[in-house]
Amino acid sequence: MSGTMIEPRETTAEPVHTPAPRKVIKVVHICNFYDGIETTLGPKVFALDRYDDMDVTMISPPGGKRQGAELPIRYIPAEIPRSIRPWRDLRSALRLARIFRRERFDIVHTHTAKAGAIGTLAAWLAGVPLIYHTYHGLPFYDGQPARQYRFYRLFEKAACLMRRHIFSQNRRDMVECLKLIGDPTRVHFEGNGVVPEKVRAIAERDRAGGEAWFQGTGARLLLVSRLEPVKHIDDFVRCVKQLRDDGVDLCCVVAGGGPQKEEIEALIAELGLEGVIRLTGYILNAPAAMAACDIAVLTSEKEGIPRSLMESMALGKPAVATDVLGTQELVVDGETGYLTPLGDVAAMSRRIRELIEDPELRQRFGAAGKARVEKEFNDHRIAEFLHEFYLRDFTAINAETAQP
Repeated sequence: MSGTMIEPRETTAEPVHTPAPRKVIKVVHICNFYDGIETTLGPKVFALDRYDDMDVTMISPPGGKRQGAELPIRYIPAEIPRSIRPWRDLRSALRLARIFRRERFDIVHTHTAKAGAIGTLAAWLAGVPLIYHTYHGLPFYDGQPARQYRFYRLFEKAACLMRRHIFSQNRRDMVECLKLIGDPTRVHFEGNGVVPEKVRAIAERDRAGGEAWFQGTGARLLLVSRLEPVKHIDDFVRCVKQLRDDGVDLCCVVAGGGPQKEEIEALIAELGLEGVIRLTGYILNAPAAMAACDIAVLTSEKEGIPRSLMESMALGKPAVATDVLGTQELVVDGETGYLTPLGDVAAMSRRIRELIEDPELRQRFGAAGKARVEKEFNDHRIAEFLHEFYLRDFTAINAETAQP
């Protein structure tokens, strides 16, 4: 990736000087997986809904045990296919457009590549005045097959023709975001975060449940991630194999579901690690498992800002992760954990072993990571930023339309 770094524009952080609009602003956030409501998006959107001048709804495909019934926010289920199927995608966009017209949303804010494409088209068809999208890591990236890279980049560039503003969760992606939309006043740094006190409360509430995930002896490693190719879970399995061959006693948990479950299970069996690595599938009490581990690990090829590491660091856990886009902005190498080259199993094994053998270093990294998340990766700060941004842009577009 080339070009000059685009820093957050100071104007987006300034206090709002325009008067708040008299009407309540109707906002909908859209993602294409239900679990994201409770994890990736939920905390910041729930915090946004607490403002009196915001009426916030969330839309995703149905899923999960509760189906939205116990969410602290209004929820509308809608089918958004994960795979690319043009006619099915068009039908989904038309159904969403009908929902948008019925609800008369002022703002549609989309997340994830697929929900972003379908939600943006639907909002444009429905005549929604303010259409935004947040990139949680771009769908095209260095190292991707050339044809796939060109397709996703062209697709996003077309979608940005219908968007008023776009946001990035990390700073490095902002250079490419500017290339997509072509106007620096329409590109904004949103960041990503957690609610540290909530993470700690969940961990404390289910302490016994978190301990129960680790059923062996030795150092406890935890990797929380979807089981999909871009996450490189196979590298973690090989890393554990290397550590075991070096005589390190380990008890490992991989928490998350996904299309590579059977493939990862087969690799674990092939390497004789059935009693060492436990695949749990998606778990609701991930912070409790994080509190019970010794080291948080992540092997991804790219991230927005990795939520699993933010939560682990909020609980005072050191991190060992790949030195890749997104993760680089969260983990400070040699201060809050270690960053190792993507695919370098030997390097990651060495760094994990260093931490296992040095409890004082684990404690020091953990304390530094906890302070970093508290200060710089906090969902309350992001909700405040979005609230001020929505107010300012809503006021501006109403002033534009009111002009003769």
